[in-house]
Amino acid sequence: MTRTRRKAKIPPGDRFFQMHVWLVNSAAWRAANCYERCLYIELKQRYNGGNNGDIAFSHREAQEALNCSNKPVIDAFRGLVAKGFIRAAQVGSFHWKKGGGAGGRSTRWILTEYPTDYPVKSLSPGRDFMRWKPGSEENSRCAESIPMVCPRHIMKAGMV
Repeated sequence: MTRTRRKAKIPPGDRFFQMHVWLVNSAAWRAANCYERCLYIELKQRYNGGNNGDIAFSHREAQEALNCSNKPVIDAFRGLVAKGFIRAAQVGSFHWKKGGGAGGRSTRWILTEYPTDYPVKSLSPGRDFMRWKPGSEENSRCAESIPMVCPRHIMKAGMV
């Protein structure tokens, strides 16, 4: 009789995740603002080792997790996608039919740091953020509503 060794399940309170030095030293991570970094950590916390590509995280959940309004959350999702940290596996909508009744389904995310588990398992991670280079994306760090934030928003003498 052959015995198979089963992997012990880790209780949710005892799980942890790593932030590798090569990720933290990447140009994309250095260019990310605090909302993008916090959002990435929240997304990574939902990854359990077998659900990459099926990580559910809505904008409303992100607002509650980051304790902020919707504008920084929207910008943080856009920034993480632009820098290559995350990709949308399935875009969410309020028009999904769930369990026979009306209901929404949040966007399912892929962390490019890890291989994809769902819907098709891949063996190698994409790590798109390692190919990201600063360029036109730098303008996204400027606050649109606050003048004098970056050279693009410097007030002219005639405006004062």
